Amino acid sequence: MVTLIESDNRVGGRLKSEFFNNRYFDYGTHLMSETNIEELDKFLFGKLNDSKCVITNKVDTANYFNGAMNTKNSYVETKYLDKEVFKKGCKELLGLDNHPEEIDLKTNLLSKFGPTFYKSIFEPLIQKYIGVDPKVLAAQVGHFFDMSRLIAFNEKTTIKLCKLDVYNNKLGHHVRTEEVIKYYPNQGGIGAIVELLIQELKAQNITIKLDTNIKEIIQIDGNVNVIKTDQEAIKVDRLIWTLPTSYLINLSRINKKTSPPEFRNTGLYDFTFRNPLNLKSAYINIYDLNMYSARVTLYQNLSKNNNYSCTVEVLVDSSVELDGLVDNIELELYEMGLVDKSNECMFKQFRPIENGFSMLTNEFLKGQKELNQYCESRPLHETQQNN
Repeated sequence: MVTLIESDNRVGGRLKSEFFNNRYFDYGTHLMSETNIEELDKFLFGKLNDSKCVITNKVDTANYFNGAMNTKNSYVETKYLDKEVFKKGCKELLGLDNHPEEIDLKTNLLSKFGPTFYKSIFEPLIQKYIGVDPKVLAAQVGHFFDMSRLIAFNEKTTIKLCKLDVYNNKLGHHVRTEEVIKYYPNQGGIGAIVELLIQELKAQNITIKLDTNIKEIIQIDGNVNVIKTDQEAIKVDRLIWTLPTSYLINLSRINKKTSPPEFRNTGLYDFTFRNPLNLKSAYINIYDLNMYSARVTLYQNLSKNNNYSCTVEVLVDSSVELDGLVDNIELELYEMGLVDKSNECMFKQFRPIENGFSMLTNEFLKGQKELNQYCESRPLHETQQNN
């Protein structure tokens, strides 16, 4: 028998949708992508079809930077920089024919894009999104908010350069290309797919325990025998663990400690308008440093319905009162040209996110790695640590 334990009142984590004012709103931009693992994809998507979902291998995206909108791709558009800064940055990037270093995010971005693009684009963007010096962050943070590439040169030059691996890993195409197949429900938001999966699990007699917190893990010499929740004790033959290893260690009463992750103050802002929004993009990365907005999800372009709504993700310092920014965020939508000023806002709200965007520092990841190695050196009764 398989038992799934969930502390929330529903499964899926952030892969869920909320229903407000006759509309579904997600927790940011979430599309489910095929894994290219046949058995897994059959389980996840085998019962989905065109009548239930938008199924596509090309998702339109956009980015807004330095007061200008690029509707062709989500990566930073460097041509919106000062002309001389743009030229200097392109020249430096061409001279970087080595593979980026992975020591920390600052070193990674400097070795990948050069000092000009780093100083004029990435350093201030990291400050906007995450609020700390890039030097303390892990290099992998550069993949968040599509900051792993940028758009530079012209389209013809980019196509030629991308034939070389060293540039193909740095440059985004001027027009977004085909990707893996993605799914988004026509009704119910992204959470509708999770609900279908829950039905499939229940059909296979898998027990799902909601609103259940693990209080203690009983293990002897690394063999997990019992999980104690706030409701009962469950005997265990095999444990599959999907939280950070530090929680596993702590609940097992093992005397090994690491620093907990820090979280960026994060909030969501939902809006519904009378008429369609002006872009055909599924989402927009807001790289403009003068705006609170970080990313906008446009539901009208995700599903086949007349849902003229959007959700705006915002990440700020803890000193900023998120619930007082609703009107500011609405004005930013007008300023970007995403919404005409004559397009009446029918509904707006703020949703706080507890433990929002985690700051993946090198110190935190080092501690997690040490805990993983400790667990892997012990049986933990076939336990899998999936971070």
